[in-house]
Amino acid sequence: MVKLIFQSEFAGGHLIQSEEDSLRRLQAEFESLSFNEGHQSPLLFEEIGNGLCRLNLRALKDSDINLRTVNRFFVCTANQAAGSIQSFEAELDIFRKCCRDKELPYLPGEVEAYLLHYKNQGFPAVSHSASFRAHYQPAYRIVKSGHVKYFKVFCEIDALLKTHESINLAIDGNSGAGKSSLAAFINEIYDGNIFHMDDFFLRPELKTESRMKEVGGNVDYVRFKEEVVAGLKTGREFQYRIYDCRRRTLGNSIRVVPKKLNIIEGSYSMHPTLADYYNLKIFLRIDAKEQSRRILQRNGPVMHRSFIEEWIPKENQYFDRLKIEDQCDFVFINN
Repeated sequence: MVKLIFQSEFAGGHLIQSEEDSLRRLQAEFESLSFNEGHQSPLLFEEIGNGLCRLNLRALKDSDINLRTVNRFFVCTANQAAGSIQSFEAELDIFRKCCRDKELPYLPGEVEAYLLHYKNQGFPAVSHSASFRAHYQPAYRIVKSGHVKYFKVFCEIDALLKTHESINLAIDGNSGAGKSSLAAFINEIYDGNIFHMDDFFLRPELKTESRMKEVGGNVDYVRFKEEVVAGLKTGREFQYRIYDCRRRTLGNSIRVVPKKLNIIEGSYSMHPTLADYYNLKIFLRIDAKEQSRRILQRNGPVMHRSFIEEWIPKENQYFDRLKIEDQCDFVFINN
C-alpha cells in the first residue's frame, strides 16, 4: 500500500541516468515473463492517481508498441515527476485513517509502527517483498496517464516506422483543443521535428479579397508546400522562414535536420493541398464553452474577442465544408 501511494506521488521515485540501461532492463524483464495460454491478460493500464498509472508489461504481448517507446514513457515520467513530501505525508495520513476505520485490512498499531520506522529512514522508495513477487509476479512501469489516452497513436506510429524511413503526422482541430501540447507530448517520446501552421499565416500582401473568401485560405499553404513539404521530400537538411505576426512579415529562418518523425500541428494543417502528404492524421475537438474559457485564459480579453468574432468562425467553416474530421485516423475530444 505504501509503495502504491509512493508511486502515485513520485512515479518511479528516482531520476534515470542511463536510458539505454533502463531499456536493457525492460527488455530482459519482458523476455522473462511467462504468458499463460488461456489466462486473461491484466489491464494494460491501471490508474494510481495524480495523473499517473501502471503500465502492465504482460498486457503488451499482442501490442504493436515498441519496447523502446515504452521505455521512453517510463523515463520521461520518472524524470518529470514533481511530487512533494508534504503531499505524500498527507496521503499516508489518509491510509492511516482507512486502517483505523477498518476500510483496509491492516492493524492500526502495525501500520503506525511501520510508518514511524519508514519516516525515520527518510521515506525511501519501497520495493515489493519477496513474498509479494512470488505470489503476484508484478511487471509494470509507472507512466503518465496521457499515454493511456493516446496509446493507440503511439502504436500506430511504431507500426509505420517499421515500414517507413520517416513519417509525417498532422494534428488539426479547434483552437485551444491542445494541438501544440499533443505535438510536444508525442515528440518527447520520438525526438522528431515539429512544424507549426501558425508560422505560415498569410502575409498582408497575399490577403486579397478572393483569397480571404476561400475556405481555409488564410494560411499560406503554397509556401508550406514549397518550403516544408519539398524540404522533407529531399531527406536532407533544409530551412524555412516563420511568419512574424507582430511585424506582419517573414522573420527568422528555422534549420531542419532530417528525423524519422515530422509533426505538423495547427489549424489548417489538413488543408486539401497538404493532406496527401501525411501518413497519420489526428483531429482534436473541444466544446465551444471550454474553448472560449481556454482562449481567454491563454490569450487575454483582446485576442479572445478576435478569436470569437473572426478566427474561430473561419476555422469552423474550414472543418465543416472540407470534412476535415472525417479524413482523420484518430479523433479525440479534449474537454
